[in-house]
Amino acid sequence: MDEQRKKIIVKEIETWRKNHLLPEHYCVFLLNLYTAGERAADEASAGLGNKPEKRYGSQASVSWKMIIAWFIGAVTIAGLILLAFHFNDFSNAMQITIFSFISLFFYLLSFLCKRFAPAATHVTLALCFLLLIFGGLSIIDKFQFNRSAVLLYLAVICLFWCVNGAIFRFLYLVYCGFIGLGILYGYGTIERVSLDYGWWMAELYWVPFAILMTGIGFLLHQRNQRLAGALSICGILFLFGPEIQSLYIPQARQEVIQLLLFLKVFICSALFFFTRRYWFSWFRL
Repeated sequence: MDEQRKKIIVKEIETWRKNHLLPEHYCVFLLNLYTAGERAADEASAGLGNKPEKRYGSQASVSWKMIIAWFIGAVTIAGLILLAFHFNDFSNAMQITIFSFISLFFYLLSFLCKRFAPAATHVTLALCFLLLIFGGLSIIDKFQFNRSAVLLYLAVICLFWCVNGAIFRFLYLVYCGFIGLGILYGYGTIERVSLDYGWWMAELYWVPFAILMTGIGFLLHQRNQRLAGALSICGILFLFGPEIQSLYIPQARQEVIQLLLFLKVFICSALFFFTRRYWFSWFRL
């Protein structure tokens, strides 16, 4: 019975050693303990301890992967440079196809990088977004669309940032998307605000949206703290949208803008201070 138990234990230790569940020297020590040194002698005579060649083979395989990755990256960069020089030579339909294909390539590559090289995901997403912004604006300019089409396209890009921030769990993309939407909203409404300007009119364009975003953030804080924090913080930033927008309106009075900024900063800081125990745990500041 003792001999049978020893065989079972030795077999189990070998399994641990093979699957790297325990460090190598622990497994060797346990094998020597249960086999009275016979296992070490058998391995030495059979040449099982010849590990340098095994390591050399793994290093060679890794280096080949690096060479292949470098080659693919070099070919991709060279192709993009070549396309950049000859992009205007193609027809409009061909330009849209190339621009869409390359953007989709980097976007799908981001999912692959997320699994095998997480740090590279930021780079591939950035390339995809830059292509979408500059390539899309270039095509819109060629077709001579109006300003509304440009704002609508950029708003879709900002929403795309928010969605991918949730998919890839990159919180900075969510903030960039919401802040970008706020900038586009301010740029799109500045003419209407300036037609019959009044400080209360500017507040009506911004404050309801800011309160709505902050309220949604507070309602969502139990389900998704990261998204709730982004909504609430961006909503609070939008409270200062009227004053920032008024800086670019000539008929706005600077002393009124300064007074409103002072009052809002004071009220927000006081609100944060007295409710800090409630929001500090989920704002993730």
